Amino acid sequence: MQQTTTVLMTLANFLAGLLSLYSLLIWIRIILSWLKTGAENPVAYYLGKIVDPYLAWFRGIRSLVRPRFDLTPLVALAVLSVIQSLLRLFGSYGTITVMMVIALLLQTLYSFIVHPILLFFFILLVVRLFFCYKRSIHSITYIAMLDSLVGGFLDWTHRTFYPRQTVNDRKLVISSLIILIISWIGSSLILRLLLSLLSKTGI
Repeated sequence: MQQTTTVLMTLANFLAGLLSLYSLLIWIRIILSWLKTGAENPVAYYLGKIVDPYLAWFRGIRSLVRPRFDLTPLVALAVLSVIQSLLRLFGSYGTITVMMVIALLLQTLYSFIVHPILLFFFILLVVRLFFCYKRSIHSITYIAMLDSLVGGFLDWTHRTFYPRQTVNDRKLVISSLIILIISWIGSSLILRLLLSLLSKTGI
C-alpha cells in the first residue's frame, strides 16, 4: 500500500510538471496573439496546434468574451492551475481533503479572475484620470475608447454615490478609483480570512 501511494505521488508530481509546461505554452501563445505575429509564424502555428484545442473548450463561455478582450484564456489557465495544484498537493502529502480543494478553488478564482480584472480596471481608470488632467484634440478619441470599457463602472459610481447630482469627470473617475481600490483590498482580506478559516478545519 505504501509503495503504491509513493508511485502515485511521483506520478502526480510528474503530471503537475507537465501541466506547468503546458500553462507556459498557453501564456506564450497569448503573448504572440497580442503581438499579431500571424499564422505564418511557425512558432505561433505549432503552439496553436498544441494549445488551441484546449482553449477552444472555453470559448463557448460567451459572457467572458467582449469585443476588445477575451477572458476565456484566463479561465482555461485557472482550471489548469487548480488541477496542477491538486496534483502537487497529492504529490507532497499523499492525500487531498475537501478543504484543500475549496481553498485552491478560492485562491485560483481570485488569482486568475478577480485580481486580473481589478488590475485591468485600475490601469484603465488611471489612464482615464490622466486624460482628465491633460486635454488635447486627440484625447477625446482616447476617452471615448476608455469609456467604452469603464463607462458602466463610472455610471454605477454616479448612480450610487451621486444620485441626482452633476459631477465633473475628474471627481467621478477619482471616486471610481477609490471604490475600486477599497474593493481590491477588501476582497483580498476576505480571501485571507476564508483561507484562514479553512486551514483550521481538517475535513
